Amino acid sequence: MEIGKSFSKYYHTISWLILGLLLISFLGFNKTYFYHFPSFRGTSLVIHFHVISIFCWFLMLFSQAMLAKNGRIELHRKIGKLSYLLVPLILVGFALVTNYGQLKQKAPDLLGASIFDGSLFVLFYALAIIYKKNSDYHAKYMILSAVPFINPGLGRFLSPAVSLPVEFLLILILLMIAYIKKKPYRPFLVALGSFLVLLTIIVYISIIQLSIIESLWTVIWG
Repeated sequence: MEIGKSFSKYYHTISWLILGLLLISFLGFNKTYFYHFPSFRGTSLVIHFHVISIFCWFLMLFSQAMLAKNGRIELHRKIGKLSYLLVPLILVGFALVTNYGQLKQKAPDLLGASIFDGSLFVLFYALAIIYKKNSDYHAKYMILSAVPFINPGLGRFLSPAVSLPVEFLLILILLMIAYIKKKPYRPFLVALGSFLVLLTIIVYISIIQLSIIESLWTVIWG
């Protein structure tokens, strides 16, 4: 299957997901960030860097899907290569904003959440690159790379008790749709399993054995 046909099928999925993420991000970070537009008085450059890098990822996902849908595959591939630079920048942003937040206020629970979100993002992106020659798998993993960004915004706007089930249900729905339509569903199955395994680990070190995340915090910031 050509990459254009593959991404064309998922264009609307990506479009709605990105629009939803933008809305969730606005709601979740309105009081602490967007409300202060345009002066952003007192906002650290670290926060701006983090926000811009993630917005660039959303923009790249949307533009790549649109380009592939319109048959502009060469431009799609060229823009895709920017991810080799953008992903490290996003990870640097994750690290910087986590460090910034923990220095202001000790919050091991948020550290656990950052590890969870960041690990899922890296995993889905890495799988997208591994399967870049399998356009159907590649497209699905690129869609999945946006899912971990639901938790930060929706978790702050409502609660992680809502945002995490939403992420789980979204992956499950995508899996069921692919299965019912007899389309390749393995990426969604892998994503669902990875989500549950990683969540179990984070719950264990952050809640059941709180001393683990406390010790990690002490090693880094103590």
